[in-house]
Amino acid sequence: MLINLKKDQREHLQLLRQRSPEDVVELCKSAFEYLNHGPNLQRYQQLARKYATNPEMVQHAVEALIAFLIDATKAKANEMDLQRLQQEEGYNDGITEVLTQFVYSKRNFIEGSIKSANIRAYRLVNIEWRLEVRIATRCLLRQNSIRVTMKLYLHTEPKNENRDLLEVENQQTIHPDERRNRKDLLVQTDLNSLVHMIQVLENALYESKSRRIRNIVSAIH
Repeated sequence: MLINLKKDQREHLQLLRQRSPEDVVELCKSAFEYLNHGPNLQRYQQLARKYATNPEMVQHAVEALIAFLIDATKAKANEMDLQRLQQEEGYNDGITEVLTQFVYSKRNFIEGSIKSANIRAYRLVNIEWRLEVRIATRCLLRQNSIRVTMKLYLHTEPKNENRDLLEVENQQTIHPDERRNRKDLLVQTDLNSLVHMIQVLENALYESKSRRIRNIVSAIH
């Protein structure tokens, strides 16, 4: 199947034309490191000094290699497809050989990652919460204790927000398909733990908007 590079990918991969096969091997290793541990800015600065360019161009080339690896894996690219890419992009034989080895050696890893990303994870569709305050006790010096109790309604299928998500609660029996796709969790926590949970979720939301996550998600889907 033909590999179609996007316009920005072609621009970012132009750095490869100016490099030796050994340099392309370094960039491929940096791309795989990116997938496992995220961007290594210090490494990009070192490569930029070596290539007489700037770190941003190196990072863009690494990200373009990641997108190329994912696209080639999804397309089940073979040597003929990569040779056709060589003719279109003007790569020499050494660079094409490195890219071919890169795609073949990392194919199982990418396929496993794509399968994992397509697993239907539970989504939060509704929440009920209750604040409980104990204002007196004979056992403790502190005169109040605050707890937050939450019931989380999770589902693996996307739901229409206009639909009554809890209508099944009014039924005596739950359809087997519905029972398999849903999960209800009862959670109780104190205020400090609740604040920590909120911070973790906010950090995850912020990370999901980063260039690294957007590039990987767009390539997978």
